Amino acid sequence: MKKWRIAFVIPRYGEDILGGAETHARLVAERAMAANIADVEVLTTCACDHVSWANELPPGESIINGVRVQRFPIDHAHRDVARFDALHIRLIQRELIPEDEQYEWVAQSAHSPELYAHIEAHGTEFDFLIFMPYLFGTTYYGSAIYPRRSIIWMCLHDEIYAYLAPTRHMIRSSLGIVFNTYPESRLAQRLYGNHPGGQMISLGFDSIQADGERFKNLHQIRDPFILYTGRMEGSKNLPLLLDYFLEYKRRNPGSLKLVLMGRGPTKIPAHPDVMALGFVSPQEKHDGYAAATLVCQPSVNESLSISMMEAWQCGAPVLVHSDCEVTRYNVTQSNGGLYFGDYDEFEATVNLLVADENLRQQMARRGKKYVETFYNWDIVLERLETALDKWSTLQG
Repeated sequence: MKKWRIAFVIPRYGEDILGGAETHARLVAERAMAANIADVEVLTTCACDHVSWANELPPGESIINGVRVQRFPIDHAHRDVARFDALHIRLIQRELIPEDEQYEWVAQSAHSPELYAHIEAHGTEFDFLIFMPYLFGTTYYGSAIYPRRSIIWMCLHDEIYAYLAPTRHMIRSSLGIVFNTYPESRLAQRLYGNHPGGQMISLGFDSIQADGERFKNLHQIRDPFILYTGRMEGSKNLPLLLDYFLEYKRRNPGSLKLVLMGRGPTKIPAHPDVMALGFVSPQEKHDGYAAATLVCQPSVNESLSISMMEAWQCGAPVLVHSDCEVTRYNVTQSNGGLYFGDYDEFEATVNLLVADENLRQQMARRGKKYVETFYNWDIVLERLETALDKWSTLQG
């Protein structure tokens, strides 16, 4: 069996980096190394935050969980942040700006010329360069250096960036693209056509040992609660969840609480039934899942949702937004939760789940079985090996 040489190229990387794609890349890189499928390196930047892109970490080489990581600084001197922000505001308002401004938006993104120079000098030492996710400057520019070695691990959402000409050109020029779920692959096919190097790989999950009582004791919480974990920002639809929860409390006085884990710019309202815990350790997060009455994933921009899979692994049902095709697909396929599309549906589903412990347990068991069946590491690593073979064949 051939042992491949792979570089993962991702704008942020590390155990303390909060983000689904970042966690996804790290886990796949570590598992591919541990399974002896590939020698893996990670090429990344010195940034931790995807808004400021400040160079917080030192450049150079380090080892994280057995994987060699090389960091390169973001170049802020030649970046017009005001222009980027102005274009970005128009994009998040779903304005399909003219093509020349689309390319300007990419040009004003966070870039690392030293990273690109390293790829140009050493890229041919790797069988494949796997870029993740699709919408950052390092992916647009880095994948253009050796497109016939470049794989775009999409993490694709139905959002305005997916419709841009630079995205379409990057996808069609690259050797391969990777999907996490079938709804994501259907979206890509609709937007870009049938890519000959398209492969489904996704992410694997280990069994999780969690203690809900430990979490309840730690935070002195005995009331039922909804749990949200992830980045605290508008792109994850957290403001909607906060608005809905406060309206729920107004209409349904009682002991139900909302517990938040993560960090980000969203302002958390001062309310006695809203608890913001900040960034917590993986074990505390898992204990929180086990203690939760239900876990809410309100985001409409997901290509998988790690938090949803982890919640099921820890014994919690999930509630998702119906406008996210991916999370709704996984909920309906597993029967591991419910979904809502407006406030009335949110209130009704919360009331149903809070009141029926037997239903919650049934959903959690079905969700866990679904993860163990379709998102285990044996299957994911087998898909990765199949994909590597396929891409090698396409290279000729």
